[in-house]
Amino acid sequence: MNPAHTNGIDGTTVYYGDPNHPHTLEFFLDLRDRSSHNVAVGLLNTMRKGADEGRYVIEFHFAALMDDTVGGSGSVRGLAALGAASDMGQRQFVEYLAVLLEAQPYPPGFDRFSETSVLLDLASKVDGLRSEEFDGKVTDDTYMDWAGTTVAAFPSLKVLETPVVRFDGKDIRVAEAVEGFARGPAVSVAEFLQQLPH
Repeated sequence: MNPAHTNGIDGTTVYYGDPNHPHTLEFFLDLRDRSSHNVAVGLLNTMRKGADEGRYVIEFHFAALMDDTVGGSGSVRGLAALGAASDMGQRQFVEYLAVLLEAQPYPPGFDRFSETSVLLDLASKVDGLRSEEFDGKVTDDTYMDWAGTTVAAFPSLKVLETPVVRFDGKDIRVAEAVEGFARGPAVSVAEFLQQLPH
């Protein structure tokens, strides 16, 4: 069983916007990764605005690298809750994603996204998300199998770290480099927009 607004093999890609749009902005991320947090806080609203304006569709690809490296299940459990949000609508999904990443527990070993009560409490910040249907799907782990399949497919995408953003297959610089890796703060909105076709 896959959530609404998913496509790709086994429905492992969540999209925001028109899935038939000729241009695609891909966002590869991990809910527990600090650099994914930085990029989302700095740029997710701008990415969303471009999709809302009909410039492209956003495709989200989720990893659980932090679950694997520091232990826990927050990346997968958070993704399962996002699947339930996607059933409620694209707006609810992307707004809940923003809320989760903004409230990301830190350091990564602090695995609060593994707690259903935390996921539901954060969902209360999204207008129109909390409902008997949504709460039930989160509480009953409706999309845990889908979330597990989704993160298991991530290595096949040949992306070695998160976050990565691509426009029509071309990498877009979204984070400042720290010791050679794109793990610092997000680039400015202006720099991000300059890299997209006008």
